[in-house]
Amino acid sequence: MKGIDLKILSIFFLFFAACSTETTVLDESTFGYDFFPVNKGKSWIYSSDSIIYDNSGTKIDTFRSFIREEIGESFKDDEGNTVYKVLRSFKRKSTDNWSRLNTWTTSIDKTRAIRTEENLKFVKLVFPVKKGLRWNGNIFLDVDQKIDVVGETIEPYKNWKHRMEEIDEIYNFNGQNIPAIHINLVDQTSIIDRRKATEYYGKGIGLLKRELIILDSDGTRPNDPWEEKAQKGFIHILTLIEVN
Repeated sequence: MKGIDLKILSIFFLFFAACSTETTVLDESTFGYDFFPVNKGKSWIYSSDSIIYDNSGTKIDTFRSFIREEIGESFKDDEGNTVYKVLRSFKRKSTDNWSRLNTWTTSIDKTRAIRTEENLKFVKLVFPVKKGLRWNGNIFLDVDQKIDVVGETIEPYKNWKHRMEEIDEIYNFNGQNIPAIHINLVDQTSIIDRRKATEYYGKGIGLLKRELIILDSDGTRPNDPWEEKAQKGFIHILTLIEVN
């Protein structure tokens, strides 16, 4: 009887040992990396629409322009990560020639996608993508960071809490419906400020659209629409019109 028990025990041990050495192979094709392509030579053209509030709200300027971004050469940062240059160009009208604007950078690894814009580093996406996922996209920023808008200072980045609202939202791009990630970066209103930021990323495409509403007032007209009572700040909409 004792011999039989030892035999059964040995078989059980061997079975358990074999199972414990098995590894789960993750399907990285489902992680969402293709929502943030960084292939060298890939380019995007966006329409850029801005409304600037100035001089206590008495002066409002509206701008329409075009932005072109292209993935350039890569390099290694201090931590050994591969970072790509984002070559940016600008033109006021569609018929104008492109003028060199500046160079930003971007990178992607197993867990996150990063862009550095005007020396401000943002975590744009985290992987694997999941509806309802939250993260601190401004972890590398000083949340009290101030920016200058036509001579007025404003703090745009307080209380941002990135959340993936949808990961398979249908977005119509140039007449074609494509799956998109919808991200809410911030959506807050107080008596003196309005902060709203939304981004959409298309599968195999990248950034489809960005909407920013960064407005301040003195709080004396709480019931008026923000577009009428804002005294400083801006509204900016970046919309993809071409990708190559």
